[in-house]
Amino acid sequence: MSRFRLYGSGGRPVYDSAGEPSDQRLDRIKREFNAGVALFYDPGAGLVRGQVKIHRRSPEQFVATYQTDGEEDLLGALVDRVERLVDSREWTIQHGIGGNQALFDAVADGSAFDAEAVSSVESDLAAGSIDPDTIRNAVAEAGAVDLLVPDYETAAATFAYVREAFADEAYAVAVTESTDVETIDGADVFVRPSRDVDRVTPGPEFTAWIDRRRTEAAVDDFERAVDAFASHLGTEGDGADESAAPRSIAAVFDGTDVAAALGVRVVPSDESSLRRREFRQTLLYGLPGAILLAAVAGASRVGVVPDSVPVLAGSYGTLAAALVGVLWLGTLFAVRTTRGGRADRERYASETAVTGEAREQADAALGALARIEDVAGGGTAREVLADAVGPHGVAVEPGSERRSRRQRATVAGVAVSAAVGILAFALVALGAPALG
Repeated sequence: MSRFRLYGSGGRPVYDSAGEPSDQRLDRIKREFNAGVALFYDPGAGLVRGQVKIHRRSPEQFVATYQTDGEEDLLGALVDRVERLVDSREWTIQHGIGGNQALFDAVADGSAFDAEAVSSVESDLAAGSIDPDTIRNAVAEAGAVDLLVPDYETAAATFAYVREAFADEAYAVAVTESTDVETIDGADVFVRPSRDVDRVTPGPEFTAWIDRRRTEAAVDDFERAVDAFASHLGTEGDGADESAAPRSIAAVFDGTDVAAALGVRVVPSDESSLRRREFRQTLLYGLPGAILLAAVAGASRVGVVPDSVPVLAGSYGTLAAALVGVLWLGTLFAVRTTRGGRADRERYASETAVTGEAREQADAALGALARIEDVAGGGTAREVLADAVGPHGVAVEPGSERRSRRQRATVAGVAVSAAVGILAFALVALGAPALG
């Protein structure tokens, strides 16, 4: 048994194949009309309804519905019933006027199902790495997918693609400008015309689902690759070289394009060793020069110069030594703090040799991390990186934080060097006269 009805835009019944239409307006028809629902197709319920513009006394927008409990072609039956009613009443369907009428026209003349048009929709989706399985999984997990299209002609082809590609699933499809109407909540696929796109594109909710799935897949790939890489390095099991593992992992990640994009350093997590090393190396460079300059300044200050040299030479010599000392300490500080990052990377690279299967797993990890950053953003990528490498004695930190620690250690080394220099100056300046 089937039933065909035609409603005015305000939900007022105009025709009912079951008999004389009642005078009662249907609010759901009015809500769908106001929400821009151009077509709702639910083969599982044997129901289709859509808008069509018809000229009676003047052009008017109508909503036609067809429902059956048989195996009829819903679209063909709807179009046939509309055309028969229009002909019997000597009305005229307003073909070719554009807008959502283009959808009815494409369904009526079959152009919506043109192989080239449907293939174009499939190509647009494939360009976004969306295949039928992606849509099936999204419908199964999220309940529905939304697709944006640039116009109603493309909406018609997209509807045809969904109808053909998912015939076994009998997806309900709504072509609508808004999804905020409860009468189409049961749709599996929403096709939404939008001026913001120039091809078939996943809508916001579908995009969010795709990003979550791609992020989850990339995170899984990344964690597996890091674990496999660590296993190849011998960081697990008996006989593991735990001291070399952090340097190896740091050598793989630190200084790469991915780490630079994330604005992080990937380094062995022993922060105290970094401070001790920077402090020690600063003393190594700073102490000899500080003592030498202080001794020269002290000797100049007490007048340890030939009698033929003017007395002022002592003051000038002290001033010159002091200026040279300031410049020297400043240069030392700058060199020590800027060379540290490069030295770390060179040291990690020289102390480790990542080859063979370990190299392959490291490259896989870098690729997965780049995908995470691309899909989910830098914040998520940094968290995932830190969680994956942390158990292996590796830290992920902002580059500025490590520079700050290095600078503090260098400043401490410079301060100690300067203090020793002052002590040396005092010993020479005060000790020489006492001895003399």
